[in-house]
Amino acid sequence: MAVCGAMILASCTPKTVAYFPDMTDGTLLAMVESKGVILKPADKVSIIVNTKSAELNNVLNLPVTSQIIGYNEIQSVNQSRGTSGYTIDPEGYIDFPLIGRIKAAGLSRAEFAAHLKKTLDEKSVAKDAVVTVEYLDMGYTVIGEVKEPGFYTFDNDKTTLLHALGKAGDMTIYGKRDVVKVIRTTDGKQETYVINMTDGAQMVKSPGYVLQSNDVVYVQPNNYRKRQSANANDTTTGSFWISAVSVLTTILVLIFK
Repeated sequence: MAVCGAMILASCTPKTVAYFPDMTDGTLLAMVESKGVILKPADKVSIIVNTKSAELNNVLNLPVTSQIIGYNEIQSVNQSRGTSGYTIDPEGYIDFPLIGRIKAAGLSRAEFAAHLKKTLDEKSVAKDAVVTVEYLDMGYTVIGEVKEPGFYTFDNDKTTLLHALGKAGDMTIYGKRDVVKVIRTTDGKQETYVINMTDGAQMVKSPGYVLQSNDVVYVQPNNYRKRQSANANDTTTGSFWISAVSVLTTILVLIFK
């Protein structure tokens, strides 16, 4: 019985648990060309503009407003404590002080900062301004066979699939490493990239390797995990009866010992 059980377990144990076994010391891989996170409608960013004029800074940098508990007044928080965010509208623009609507969607964070700096100069609003753009509540979701599924915010401009899985505590041993899905919604259309994590060359060339805002990374369960789930409450399977007989045998040994 013990030998049979071991054979059954061995036959069900996932065989592919290593990442990119094809890669050896010195392997060079050509990554997909990517500017990183590209801003799109509904994304939220903070913008800080620093000029030589303190008065102009106060106009260009909207203060955070908050209501003090116990008071009916709305108080503007000191500028050094932060700025309020801008949400990109459905047409891809934000409305910025003194220059009006400016295009943001379709640009990387660095490109948008450069575009805003140039516009401030061209409209004679600010010369030699320093523009800093940061992500606000922008990130990706990791679900499925990982240790810590959830939503994670971007902490750099080029968050890769490997980075995302690392943030989520890595895949469990039951995750299918050759079928990892990255689900991306762009302009109201959903596209899915299927990535084989055991093939390094294929992995880094996929458009889904560098994540975008609101991407969903889904790690599918392997067949062993599926059988575990299906067998949990199924009394018609062989594994159920093997377990039942094993438990019954243990009980009988204890009774008649």
